[in-house]
Amino acid sequence: KSVLVFIVRVLEKYPNTPMSHKEILQVIQRERLKEISGTSPLACLNAMLHTNSRSEEGIFYKVPGRMGVYTLKVSL
Repeated sequence: KSVLVFIVRVLEKYPNTPMSHKEILQVIQRERLKEISGTSPLACLNAMLHTNSRSEEGIFYKVPGRMGVYTLKVSL
């Protein structure tokens, strides 16, 4: 499964807690949701969050006034 699936899973589990990419990675690792390795998993998570929050179709919402903190977009 894509790491994106696990980012969504973490944000769904903590719906009232906007998180940074570092916090999301900590939850993924602590709860052993996915083995994430490689040279820069933080950069990968950050890029996925950033990319998927820029457009109308994006699934994440960047919290205004907080650097690099995201939550899931709520479907209307």
